Amino acid sequence: MLFSPGLQEEVFVPTVHPFWVLVSIVNFLLLLYLLRRLLWGPITSMLANRAAKIREGLAMAEEAKAERERIKSEVERLLADARRDAQAIAERMTKAAEAAAGEIRMEAKKEADRIRERGREEAQQLHDQALAQLRSELAGMVVLAASRVLGREVDAEQHRALIERSLDEAAAHLVDQG
Repeated sequence: MLFSPGLQEEVFVPTVHPFWVLVSIVNFLLLLYLLRRLLWGPITSMLANRAAKIREGLAMAEEAKAERERIKSEVERLLADARRDAQAIAERMTKAAEAAAGEIRMEAKKEADRIRERGREEAQQLHDQALAQLRSELAGMVVLAASRVLGREVDAEQHRALIERSLDEAAAHLVDQG
């Protein structure tokens, strides 16, 4: 029936009634007033609060960043101070160890010198004792040999004194030559 040529369609022409236009305008203005009064104020205040919170959060973030940078520089300064102190302590300990080692070496050298000197003194004493013993035995042998050569007993004390004097003169003569 859509395409049946015999039917003619009626044309609808809308009509505008001023009363309904006026009612629509009043409704629109009333709705606009209510929305502005009831929704617009709370929405704008909520958006303003949210913007303030965002600004506050950004400011706090900037403050935190500045504080982090300050703390970072403080930590770096403290680390540098700690490294410098550790280096100074290490140098002091090294110097103290070197000084202690030097003192130990000096003490060891003194002890070695003292032991060497005591060894020399003991060797000299043993040498002197051996010479005295040798003199005594030599004097006894010479007295014995002289008494056999002479065929009579010789006064041992006088003879011993004579031999001792001769040995002293011979030792002095050897020392002068040496």
